[in-house]
Amino acid sequence: MSIYQKIVVIIFITLINVSFLHADDTQRLESLRRSIEEQENRIAEQNKQRTQLVKDLKQQETEIAILLTSIEKNDLSLKKLNQEIHIMIDQIDELVNKQAQQRAVLAKQLVGAFKIGKNSGLELVFSGDKGERNERIIQYYGYINQARQQLINELKQIQLQLSEKKAALQKKESSHKVLQNRQKQEQLRLEKNRQNRKKTIVSLESSMQQNQQKLAQLRENEAKLQAKIAQAEKESQRIAEEEARQAKSIEEKQKNNNYTLSSDEQSLMARVSGIGKPAHQFNWPVSGSVAHRFGEALQGELYWKGMVINAKNGATVKAIADGRVLLASWLQGYGFMVVLEHGKGDMSLYGYNQRVLVGVGDKIKTGQSIAIVGSSGGQNNPGLYFEIRRDGKALDPSGWLK
Repeated sequence: MSIYQKIVVIIFITLINVSFLHADDTQRLESLRRSIEEQENRIAEQNKQRTQLVKDLKQQETEIAILLTSIEKNDLSLKKLNQEIHIMIDQIDELVNKQAQQRAVLAKQLVGAFKIGKNSGLELVFSGDKGERNERIIQYYGYINQARQQLINELKQIQLQLSEKKAALQKKESSHKVLQNRQKQEQLRLEKNRQNRKKTIVSLESSMQQNQQKLAQLRENEAKLQAKIAQAEKESQRIAEEEARQAKSIEEKQKNNNYTLSSDEQSLMARVSGIGKPAHQFNWPVSGSVAHRFGEALQGELYWKGMVINAKNGATVKAIADGRVLLASWLQGYGFMVVLEHGKGDMSLYGYNQRVLVGVGDKIKTGQSIAIVGSSGGQNNPGLYFEIRRDGKALDPSGWLK
């Protein structure tokens, strides 16, 4: 074989090898692309499932809040009905005793009339005895008849009252029974919702096992809260600007030492003057120990922007200062949240509540009840998430608390 022929053979073999190498690379690349696509589909499906789980959690916790409010109202109604029923039973007992007394008196009168017997009023009139004694007896007999008739009429009236009271009592007892049945049904629905909520939380936690996913979820929760606050501020901007103008006008009036603020003006100034420097001046929004402090590590490079206070489920959450309700709704990761605006860029945030007691735009006084402690937002234990922001930046809230 000539050198030329050998070179041709070598080139031919090399081309064949290169072709096989390209074929292997193409296959591996295609396989890798398919794996990436499958992984992306799985992640998309997980995100879809997680979004649905968050929606389910919101619906379940909203239903729980509605049921708790209804159960609380039912309890008050049942208590009132019980009081009314006891009053009616006492009134019926009193009427029955009065009826027995009247019957006894009437019976004595009838016995007395029977004993007079032959000496009836007519016999005394026609007996021919014109003495004063007979006239007195006739007059006394007339009085007895009049009293007897009065007693009979009173007895009839008592009997009528008894019938009315018994009918009213029966109606109250029927209402009581209906309300008790409704209360039982709502308690069952409440327990079912609580069980469903537990399952949803377990499913959410299972889908969030990877640290990176948890981190992404926490970032998403924070972004949604920021967006919700920004939207609420935009919607309430007109009111905030109007109150700021009014406050400025009041400040001008205060320069006159003789000017005395009205109660409405005092309330407005307290509501828009901010919360001042941190000087441990405010009462805690709820009693309890601190589970997480501001600045503590939360996940990865994220840290707590507020504090979590362990509190009794059902305890009352109170506003730390005068303000206006900027936000009162369910938010992903925070559950039922109340945000108060205090003026000068200051806000206080209260999350994880089982339900809220105020609405957007409400004017709030220091110490006013604004929510009920719970574990909404997918929390496992009852508590309150509390945060303070100034010009949008989260600050350590403990500096303002006594």
